[in-house]
Amino acid sequence: RLLNTFLVNKMPSRDCSGGFSSCKNLISPFVIKKGSKNLATDHLSRLENPHKDMCENKDINENFPLETLGSISSGSTPWFADIANSHAGNFIKKGLTSQQKKKFFKDVKHYFWDDPYLFWIYQIIRRCVHGQDAIDILKACHEEPIGGHLGANLTAKKVFDAGFFWPTIYQDAHAMIKSCDTCQRQGKISQRDEMPQNAIQVCEIFDVRGIDFMGPFPSSRGNKYILVAVDYLSKWVEAKALPTNDARVIFKFLKLLFA
Repeated sequence: RLLNTFLVNKMPSRDCSGGFSSCKNLISPFVIKKGSKNLATDHLSRLENPHKDMCENKDINENFPLETLGSISSGSTPWFADIANSHAGNFIKKGLTSQQKKKFFKDVKHYFWDDPYLFWIYQIIRRCVHGQDAIDILKACHEEPIGGHLGANLTAKKVFDAGFFWPTIYQDAHAMIKSCDTCQRQGKISQRDEMPQNAIQVCEIFDVRGIDFMGPFPSSRGNKYILVAVDYLSKWVEAKALPTNDARVIFKFLKLLFA
């Protein structure tokens, strides 16, 4: 429709070349309808544009929502920052008292700097870590297949054996095990559930003795029972096969034992 209007009204016939005239002749047989009646042809043009609001010109927002992206918060400062600065740049923290300086220089002797890491020297050399690195190492030594969900002290020892160090390793290990679901499900019996244990004070040999029968067993040479006597201090054991388990045989056994 637009092309036909252009051809008929806008283009003088004297300016039409032969090729353009032939195109006009090809278009002339088509029946022209108004757009309001030709619904099939104008279907796409009548659809609502879902991206209309997005294409409109908007004011530029000069604010940067992540303007703290590259900043370092005070909470992320490593615990060994002052020691590392002392070794790497010969820089001493200001505001320390004489006593604090004395302790600081005493502690610094146990560290050395090998760019970009700080190492702690105590019998063996261990790398100093902090933050998320320390947590990941602690979890690996406790939860991974090489860890075995051991106790806090053994988990901390595995971290030391792996060559890492930070000063709160034992506290962090205890805190992590308290929140470990596997450890809490398989923990040891609490004092409330375990059997009471009474201490036995033993001073001399044969002060405290234990005597008990075992059996009955299948008869062997007429004997069905075994009488066992134990001294609690020396752990000496005496055993004798007997046909019965009455008081008379116990008396004879003790008389023979202490004669």
